[in-house]
Amino acid sequence: MRLNKSFLATSRLIHVYVSMALLSLMIFFSITGITLNHPQWFAEVKAEVVSADFSISHNLLTVEKQGKLIHYLLEEGHIRGSKLSFEREDDELFISDKGPGRYLSLTIDLASGDAFKEATDYGYWALFNDLHKGRNSGDLWRLIIDLSAGLMILFSITGFVLALAQRRMNRTVSLSIISTLLVIGIYFTWV
Repeated sequence: MRLNKSFLATSRLIHVYVSMALLSLMIFFSITGITLNHPQWFAEVKAEVVSADFSISHNLLTVEKQGKLIHYLLEEGHIRGSKLSFEREDDELFISDKGPGRYLSLTIDLASGDAFKEATDYGYWALFNDLHKGRNSGDLWRLIIDLSAGLMILFSITGFVLALAQRRMNRTVSLSIISTLLVIGIYFTWV
């Protein structure tokens, strides 16, 4: 297939710079893709659970003061504020704080002000796997995942264009496309 030389030069330039930008992200997503496929490798890893009891002033426990309560809990290091959820009942307030590779639950007795906190850290591999999936990782990381995916698509398309320009690669490119479509077809037929 004959392609315009300036189009090929632009494709090569994009392919090279995108590959440099993607190097560390491709390695990260490749390694965590493997670890997600083999959770049994980490069956021996136990989560670290830390519990604590403390008291909270009654004037912070009203619905109207919930913002001040959150500020106090953040200031004292009881929560991180990553992904908070609240559930208020008549006599208790439940707060959960989720982040990649970790979970924190906080139960506050509204009558006495007694609080019980349980923080669970699942370890580095859970952190990396949650980042791979974008679980509880925030908007900035979600944007990084989306940009990575877009760059991977651009990298693949420019690589395909560069391969099409080489006559000796036409057979390889054709075999690659046909075998990929065949594997996908077989998968969807039997699944």
